[in-house]
Amino acid sequence: MSQLYASLFYQADVTEIFSDRALLSYMIQAEVALAKAQAQVGVIPQSAAAIIAQASEQALDQIDMEALATATALAGNIAIPFVKQLTAIVKKTDEDASRYVHWGATSQDILDSACILQCRDALNHVESQLQQAYQIALAQAETYRHQVMIGRTWLQQALPITFGHKLARWASVFKRDLDRLHAMKARVLTVQLGGAAGSLASLLDQGSAVVEAYAAILELTAPHCTWHGERDRIVETAGVLAIIVGNLGKMARDWSLLMQTEIAEVFEPTAKGRGGSSTMPHKRNPVAAATILAAANRVPALMSSVYQSMVQEHERSLGAWHAEWLSIPELFKLCAGALERTIDVLQGIEVHPDAMQRNIECTHGLIMAEALMMALAPKIGRLNAHHLVETACQQAVAQQRHLKAVVIEISEINHYFSADQLEQIFEPASYLGNIQAQIDAVLQEAKGEAK
Repeated sequence: MSQLYASLFYQADVTEIFSDRALLSYMIQAEVALAKAQAQVGVIPQSAAAIIAQASEQALDQIDMEALATATALAGNIAIPFVKQLTAIVKKTDEDASRYVHWGATSQDILDSACILQCRDALNHVESQLQQAYQIALAQAETYRHQVMIGRTWLQQALPITFGHKLARWASVFKRDLDRLHAMKARVLTVQLGGAAGSLASLLDQGSAVVEAYAAILELTAPHCTWHGERDRIVETAGVLAIIVGNLGKMARDWSLLMQTEIAEVFEPTAKGRGGSSTMPHKRNPVAAATILAAANRVPALMSSVYQSMVQEHERSLGAWHAEWLSIPELFKLCAGALERTIDVLQGIEVHPDAMQRNIECTHGLIMAEALMMALAPKIGRLNAHHLVETACQQAVAQQRHLKAVVIEISEINHYFSADQLEQIFEPASYLGNIQAQIDAVLQEAKGEAK
């Protein structure tokens, strides 16, 4: 992506993890770990592994990036020309040691292992962001737990809820996202080492031992068998990222709708130059929501590519694996960027209780029709109550009167309720169901996790 747009859609730390320079650093880390693992098992000399490790410390600054890019187009992947350059760098120190660079491995071993190392570091960052968002949403849910607003279904006013309930639902989403991320780590953060066709035949009878040592050095899980052609680990990682972005998109959709001029119940934080229009000085645009929704729009297409890449040929694929190189970094960068902007909004969100109250009252009591029906139903039956209240609603709309004023004049209703009782029935805060219990449950779950 253009650097002009990177600050709009991405997050700096995760973007750096997937930079070209960082990829080479992870590949060097994988090659050094491979040499150390083989030396531990006795496949290559200890001295060779030590020299490879020593020479690799400065290798990143010695790699010719331009030559690497040119050679990659011819080789079909970056690992082949990379290994040639790394071998030459080690050779400057010790020619004998250079013979053992990339011993018994194939290009995909190094690229997959480097990818998993990138995923691990990026997932740690995403996890930290999720935890921050979770804690902020919990605090805001507590702050606004009693702030009554209108709930909306099918984009229409429905029943009263509280803003704290909406925030508690968001907090609950962050908790589930964290749970998903934790649950998958042991499965997906797995080293790759199988050699040319997955058998590690080049390591004779030491293959399994080298894999175990390799995984331990890189602090990754050792697989039971090679997974060159089975990409479910990559897809599961991408899938969790896609769920996170989809959840953030739902939140952004909510607060952007609440920012509409006619609604004006919440607003994104203000800052100089934020959310303005090039032509309309009065505008206050939901710019964070726009970037999050753009990510949520882009991610499904990326996931489609990742899912399609699962269908691979035999032991190692042609083209399908290569498509991951484009999709996975983009998924991570969009996810981290969307999280960064969500955190910013959650921290600084502006809440307008007066607008929430105004919008509750704009239907002149119609939103309390269900409350009236349910209060009346035990006395005359639900269907009769529904018919009676529906007729009253139609009359209130036709006469442009408050529903309560109409109801007071209907003998079939005022026979059962006093004026004070009707006043209570029409109080939005009295018809919130178990919202407070739901908020308590979300908050209590978080306290239990903290113990």
